[in-house]
Amino acid sequence: MYKKFDDLLNDLARSRPTEQSKDGRLFFFNEQPVALVPGEMEGVHWMDIHIELKRFHVDTLAAALKVLQANLEMGSSTPIPTWFAINDKTSKLVFINRLDWRYITAKVLEEHILRCIEQMGEALRTEGV
Repeated sequence: MYKKFDDLLNDLARSRPTEQSKDGRLFFFNEQPVALVPGEMEGVHWMDIHIELKRFHVDTLAAALKVLQANLEMGSSTPIPTWFAINDKTSKLVFINRLDWRYITAKVLEEHILRCIEQMGEALRTEGV
């Protein structure tokens, strides 16, 4: 368990390639760039895990509608805040998942991110995005 968000990032960096971007550190999982963005409000701490799904472009209205439908379905099927967004510079799909960073280890986080990449990729392929 961690007292500082940077401690979690440093532990994760020991097992994953990283790159410094203008918005912070990126971690790479199977060539997927992942940003970990901390947040806090009224004593509640979290991190948003931003996984850019490089193979999925949202460049048509039909694809955008499928993403909105997926957000609706995810919102009703999981208690963990989870949604899709679109990178406005690249039109690539970004999967966002929110977790409390203070109660997980770097190993658990790594496994969670890999599972998200696999499951979201498969779900999107099934839906034809």
